[in-house]
Amino acid sequence: MSPPEEPPRLPQRLRAEALDLVRGVAEALRWLGRRPTHVWLRLLVLLLVLGLWSWGAEVLPRGFFASPSETLQAFGEMLHDYRNDYGRALGDTLAVFLGGLALAALIGIPAGLLLGAVPLLGRSLNPYLNALAAVPLIALMPLAILWLGLGPGAKLAMVALGAVMPILINSYTGMRGTDPALVEMARAHGVGSWRRLIRIALPSALHPVMAGLRLGAATGLVTAVIADIYMSMTGLGALLISYGNSFRMGPYLVVVLTLAGIGIGTTGLLALAELLLTPRPARRRLFP
Repeated sequence: MSPPEEPPRLPQRLRAEALDLVRGVAEALRWLGRRPTHVWLRLLVLLLVLGLWSWGAEVLPRGFFASPSETLQAFGEMLHDYRNDYGRALGDTLAVFLGGLALAALIGIPAGLLLGAVPLLGRSLNPYLNALAAVPLIALMPLAILWLGLGPGAKLAMVALGAVMPILINSYTGMRGTDPALVEMARAHGVGSWRRLIRIALPSALHPVMAGLRLGAATGLVTAVIADIYMSMTGLGALLISYGNSFRMGPYLVVVLTLAGIGIGTTGLLALAELLLTPRPARRRLFP
């Protein structure tokens, strides 16, 4: 009967664990090295913003600004507030913003594509569309209040009106930017009008349409906050006025960062939708 094997000595065990640790660190560094450059630049910008934010809170008199830690503390207090003012305001603004953006997309995309597909109609209505886009939305709010009242419907209509023009104009531009050579080639091969529209015109208009949706989302969010303030004093706009007038800078910055987060999330989802709708061969070229 052979004698039992001796357990490995402690130095050997430590060396094995050290080698495993080194391999793990090396693998982590290789994974980090494969990340795109813009990811590191975004992280650098975020660190710079946080540094400037902290420095500004130290330099300015107390009460004029809030530090990142004070803002985070205020965020926790707002989440645990028994009245749930922050949650209800966030829900009100999101409902108006997303509803108005959806309505603007349902109107603006088909209308813009139609104007681009029918050149005579587009040239006829183009000056009036530009005139409507140049009208400040705040000038139309009294009419919206007079016609629709002070409820959510009036705010939703204002958000839709603010978001629809970038969507419509970009959709029109995208349809008008279809390559004429591709259209002529398809016509020469006997491709019908509907197939040319589906196979050539609509794919070429995809990226302008998505750019219009992103611009419309930004405009719609700004309009939603303005409508909160001027039409019914509800939602995140009302919290901005309340916290600003009482110089509560911590909660005030929480609301500002919430609006920024809504904007980032919306545009990120739209960019993801654009990526998924883009044909696979073109993704690497358009989304490096």
